[in-house]
Amino acid sequence: MSTTTLHLAKQNFKFSAAHFLIFDEKHAEKLHGHNYQVKVDIKAPSDETQHSEGYFMDFNVFKKFIKARLDQWDEIVLLPQKHPDMKFKTTEKSLEVTFRDRFYVFPKNEVLLLPVTNTSVENLSKILADEFYAEFEKYGVQKVRVSVEETRGQGASTVAPR
Repeated sequence: MSTTTLHLAKQNFKFSAAHFLIFDEKHAEKLHGHNYQVKVDIKAPSDETQHSEGYFMDFNVFKKFIKARLDQWDEIVLLPQKHPDMKFKTTEKSLEVTFRDRFYVFPKNEVLLLPVTNTSVENLSKILADEFYAEFEKYGVQKVRVSVEETRGQGASTVAPR
């Protein structure tokens, strides 16, 4: 049985977010932002599941889900919830964040805590690949590869399921 891979790399598959990387016990980047670009490859069987018209799925089914998901991370601060040096306190309107000798206060609706130890492109691509695969599996999708670039030519990709 042959397989076909659909490639989706739309201009609007992007999000702008702030983050910082934590390198070791003493070193971390300053809070900064990127205009992330996302590409999604979808592996599906091309024979039995293909429509009689000669295509697997309407791309719009995938594109709408991908775009809606990426919009959730657009214009937001992404922080690693599982890093041991990150401490969080929620108030009525804000999230107070202590990281070592740093202290930040963000409006609650402008920050997301991700279930990771670092907000790297490796972890961002893994979160998205797992979520996209969980959604697309019901259509017969076999694998999903998600690439996240923080700047042109610099990023990471993850394949789900592994």
